[in-house]
Amino acid sequence: FLYFIGRIMVAAKPATKINHGRRKGATMRDVSAPKWIRAMAGHLKQSGKLFVPNCSELMKQSHGNQRAPENPDWYFYRAASVLRHVYIHPGTGYGGLGKAYAIKKNNGSRPEKTVKATRGLLHWVCRSLEGLKLITKGKAKGRVLTREGRRKADAIAFNVKSGRKAVGAGKKTGKK
Repeated sequence: FLYFIGRIMVAAKPATKINHGRRKGATMRDVSAPKWIRAMAGHLKQSGKLFVPNCSELMKQSHGNQRAPENPDWYFYRAASVLRHVYIHPGTGYGGLGKAYAIKKNNGSRPEKTVKATRGLLHWVCRSLEGLKLITKGKAKGRVLTREGRRKADAIAFNVKSGRKAVGAGKKTGKK
């Protein structure tokens, strides 16, 4: 490529990618959000350790919603999404999470209005993730990721980036 700077013609070199050895591992920021959330939700469901409240099939995610979610695994998806949000924004509390999952409420003929998500549901999701030792209460405010939570999140991200299907929820037992 040739560029003119004043009366001087300068040839620009194309940028070369410098690769210093092989990069091992991946973080959550290296993969797309929907793929990571789908993989983490599958991992949480497969492990069977996440506490799911009995009334989860009746809960709405916000008072702006008209009905409860149709996907039976919605609680696992919301837990994975909250884990990702706490990973990216450490120190987020229930109010910040409620604002992050806000939706537009249909008011009929009146203009629609943004309403926050139900904080009670977010409270149960955070309690479930705390039970798995993935997040904990922050020293100053909100919730933060634990070392185990960051390790598991990055392991899932590496599996997503490398295209692996298995997420390593448990040991496989074969027939003898």
